[in-house]
Amino acid sequence: MQLFRGDGVEVAGLLLDRGLKIAPRARPLLIEYLQTARSNKRARITGRTGWHETTSAADGKAGAVFVLPNEAIGAGRDEWIFDSESPATTFTTRGSVKGWQQGVALLCRGNSRLLFTVSVAFAAPLLYLTGSEGGGFHLRGNSSDGKTTALRVAASVCGGRDFMQSWRATDNAQETMAAQHCDAPLLLDEIAQVDARAVGEVVYMLSNGVAKNRAQRMGGLRARASWRVLFLSAGEIGLLEQMSEAGKSPRAGQDARLAEIPADAGKGLGIFENLHGHHSGAEFSKALTDAARANYGGPFLAYLAELVKHQAGVADTVKEAQRKFQAACLTGEAHGQARRVADRFALVGAAGELATRWGLTGWDPGESMTAARTCFDAWKARRGGEGDAEQRAALAQVREFLRRYGESSFTEWDRPPNKDDHAPVRSDRSGYRKHDAAEDAVHFYIFNEVWRARVCKGFDAAAVGRLLVKRGFAEEGTEPDRPWLVRPMIPTEGRPRVVHILPALLSGDDD
Repeated sequence: MQLFRGDGVEVAGLLLDRGLKIAPRARPLLIEYLQTARSNKRARITGRTGWHETTSAADGKAGAVFVLPNEAIGAGRDEWIFDSESPATTFTTRGSVKGWQQGVALLCRGNSRLLFTVSVAFAAPLLYLTGSEGGGFHLRGNSSDGKTTALRVAASVCGGRDFMQSWRATDNAQETMAAQHCDAPLLLDEIAQVDARAVGEVVYMLSNGVAKNRAQRMGGLRARASWRVLFLSAGEIGLLEQMSEAGKSPRAGQDARLAEIPADAGKGLGIFENLHGHHSGAEFSKALTDAARANYGGPFLAYLAELVKHQAGVADTVKEAQRKFQAACLTGEAHGQARRVADRFALVGAAGELATRWGLTGWDPGESMTAARTCFDAWKARRGGEGDAEQRAALAQVREFLRRYGESSFTEWDRPPNKDDHAPVRSDRSGYRKHDAAEDAVHFYIFNEVWRARVCKGFDAAAVGRLLVKRGFAEEGTEPDRPWLVRPMIPTEGRPRVVHILPALLSGDDD
């Protein structure tokens, strides 16, 4: 109602922008009519695609309709109208579902990454129905290995080539883009184009489904946009490399939200495994691209129509698929991060199976889930197992610090700095090193201040200290609240608080 403040210039301007012709002296009458008119027919307006809760016009039961820019799929008591300042026009159709199945889906068979990316498109609408959290997948590989082709194939489920988006966008544009792909796949090419300083926060924002707080022109906070997004990314580098350009490291939560899959399927054909009679990957890629240009968009509409009819039972189907997937792919010792990512892969596999069951893909039962497992195994192998990624990263950082500065930044234990020929050439000493002749190994004693500020930069120093003690990589001290700190008598130094790193750290593994 704020648009009606004053003389109604704002609301009149909005209507003019939308094409309404208003006579010069008619504006006051129009404003009066809009404020006083009553209508028996109501419509609900939204700037977000995807599922919206409603009640059935027939029996009054709760349900949901799926709102797209040009239509709402599903019967409800309310009429839904999509309205946005930046209208989404990428949900377009061409050809037929049958043509897409024979021209696109058929060529995906025998190619785990293609089967998976197409299934990602079908999985996006399941987030709401299953209560699943948002997140993404990132295909990482060399140039010209078929990554962009895989995104185009996935895009053909929902629309044409313009359905694909770019990582390169402002915060506002990214939020609008996410809202306009709510409950639909968001396909982002070339992660290297996004600002390295912001990419980690963008991953969080897309996954968490909430826009930033912003002030209104008249004061107060605007209502924040929200969404549910399953996004698929591609690039020659991964999240780690992109963030490292800005001197940052991804947290385990960011890494789990954007699960990195090696694009190379290991068959010497880049992302492909079966060329379906074509002589080269380039030729096969062109065939896929041509097929995706000829038929697109229809499969998503047909899939949504089936989801609307079967929405009540979808959650149980997916949860059972996730249970079986975890049992097959993980051990009982798997960390929660790995389990959450496994559920996302299983969601994708289950979506492909539903699309197959409803006659949309032409694939054999089980093909989509097998592809999801192949891609999950590739993610797990690249990650280094099913353990805690943050702990592994912390251990790796401590090791890297000692390997890089172990000679230059540590004073020899039994030689005072002013007499030590091997004294650190740096002015900011990190501590002491002590050679154990019996073990033929080196012990490091790191000053507590250095431990917190430099060695554990970006991590919780206390948590890393406890981890090292638990793993047998650091001596356990006597302070109950800080068991990673000890106070040995160091020649010429007294008894400073230090972290005593044992030789096992440099010879141990991260898991």
